[in-house]
Amino acid sequence: MLEKYTKWIEANKEKFVEISDKIWSYAETGLEEFKSSDLLVKALEKAGFNVKKGVADMPTSLVATYGSSSPTIAILGEYDALPGLSQVAEPIKKPIKEGAPGHGCGHNLLGTGSLAAVMAVKEAIEAGDVKGTIRYYGCPAEEVFNAKGYMIKEGLFDDVDISLTWHPNCLNILNVMSSLSMNSVIFKFFGKTAHAAGDPQNGRSALDAVELMNIGANYMREHMISDARLHYVITEGGKAPNVVPDEAEVWYYVRAPQRHQLDSIYKRLVNIAKGATMMTETKLEIDLLSGMYNTFYNKVVQEVVDANLKKVGPPKFNSADKKFARELQKTLPPNPMEGYLKLVPPDLFDLAKAVLSQPLNKVIIPPMGQGQSQPGSTDVADVSWVTPLAEFMIACEVMGSPGHSWQNVATAGMSIGHKGMLTAAKVLTHSALEFMQNQNLVDKAWIQFKKDHKERKYVSPFSEGQKPPFHRLKEHHNTI
Repeated sequence: MLEKYTKWIEANKEKFVEISDKIWSYAETGLEEFKSSDLLVKALEKAGFNVKKGVADMPTSLVATYGSSSPTIAILGEYDALPGLSQVAEPIKKPIKEGAPGHGCGHNLLGTGSLAAVMAVKEAIEAGDVKGTIRYYGCPAEEVFNAKGYMIKEGLFDDVDISLTWHPNCLNILNVMSSLSMNSVIFKFFGKTAHAAGDPQNGRSALDAVELMNIGANYMREHMISDARLHYVITEGGKAPNVVPDEAEVWYYVRAPQRHQLDSIYKRLVNIAKGATMMTETKLEIDLLSGMYNTFYNKVVQEVVDANLKKVGPPKFNSADKKFARELQKTLPPNPMEGYLKLVPPDLFDLAKAVLSQPLNKVIIPPMGQGQSQPGSTDVADVSWVTPLAEFMIACEVMGSPGHSWQNVATAGMSIGHKGMLTAAKVLTHSALEFMQNQNLVDKAWIQFKKDHKERKYVSPFSEGQKPPFHRLKEHHNTI
């Protein structure tokens, strides 16, 4: 049966490549993916899905459902681009439009690969080969804010049994490394303006408060766990040196391997900000833009996905793909994968070195980095705290291509990315169908989930009534 739906994806691949390429050409940034979202909605409605648009107060979000019986399998899709990465699908740096966005994280592939999978599973349900419900989660703004966290807060994952997702990469591998928990937060200070030379005694500098807060935060670094991170940038600091600034703000990312570790550090950072207001006689406004958990993968779901990853196999790249990849690699720094080798166990070192020396990944790599954290953050993590979830990576990029790069935009818009996307769709399809065929696997995943989360409860990082931060879009279109 699995082969039947692999063939269905192959038979319909041109349709999915066309959708992916359209989303690639739209290149819309987070919470502004109107054309991309509309394209996906139309494709899902045409296929017979019941589609809810604009869920959780986000106009570009969607949830599409087919079926009405158990189990309910969720497949996650994303489709937001990155600012400033416009690029043609060629191995030389050449923006389509200077300064415009581009799909440097391959979310055109991610969203469409997941789309292909839910449509293939729908075919299986319709044919009577399996029973269950398949659901596509159209998740905007993964690069900017925690859209999935807002969807969770609205109860949109409450009836999900298993969640599956994937991500474009330069490797074909099950993801076993956690992401970092994170808060993205703006501290805005309000003071009192005055002439800096003629009337300084009546001024209360908001910029002084920002600087004193940053000093306090930098002293706190010595007393944080070594794996925690603070990053900040002053986004507003006044207009002229001879005017005491009455408004100033600083934007912080706070990261830690575990959410409880982050919560402790964040509480201390807030106290530092409050202390800065006392020292400067200013007022403080805190705007939490985003909060995310660390990823907590489910071992049972991982085993199913890893087995299907091996069964489907890697993308089949041809000589033209390899030629393109070699040309693109000429634009990369030397030894770009050197850091990855540090994660490799001694018994796999020779294999890894051979794989990493190739322009494109042609094999399935054994999972590596168990128990370690990747340096970035993602809202996929929040989903892993409310349903059993697994994630895998498929080669859609050249070996060593850095994340969020023009090189990734190039491969996301041509056959290397297309082949990876269709491979991912097959792995997702096989995995979803396996859970629908075997309720015992679903039950086993939930037993593992409850065991893992016995002492770890999910609490939304957002306050009651908090809405997605559209008010910050134009100012802070950055990435996590």
